[in-house]
Amino acid sequence: MSNMIDHYQAVLRDLEQRRNRCQKELEQIDQTITGMRKLLATSASLFAATPMPSASDLIEAIPPYPSRKYAGISVRWALLKLMAEEETQPLKVTDMAERLVDGGVTSKGKDFAGNVAAVVSNMVKERKELEPAEGNTYKLSIGGKLAWASIKNSPKYINRDRGQASSAILQ
Repeated sequence: MSNMIDHYQAVLRDLEQRRNRCQKELEQIDQTITGMRKLLATSASLFAATPMPSASDLIEAIPPYPSRKYAGISVRWALLKLMAEEETQPLKVTDMAERLVDGGVTSKGKDFAGNVAAVVSNMVKERKELEPAEGNTYKLSIGGKLAWASIKNSPKYINRDRGQASSAILQ
């Protein structure tokens, strides 16, 4: 009888683990769906009416300090933001590094451009968020656009961004 109970407990543990994995996968799918909806909303038809932004949207859109727009976020997130929201042309790694430093990214490393190159390499080879373009430059891929849409709508990014925007308004 104890063998049956042990067996049922093992099956129960297995089912609970499978359920947890499925819940995590559903959360990831929900984040991707949200990101895709946001991406589609930002690339609306030419014939669709443009909605008027609310006052809170305008306040959130005000950067606290133009030179600090990438401060407090990872190099990857900063690169995604740079390439998705500010650059229309492919960039070289050295130009990316310069723009990030100008935007408030700080590094204790001796070769920040080398650090950026390593992140770019990962974003190209592993994450498929950037893709090579002509002349040793890189551009944002569809995967990068989706990743940025998901990140900029995540609570972690929104709360970080709102904290900076509200501190700018207070000063």
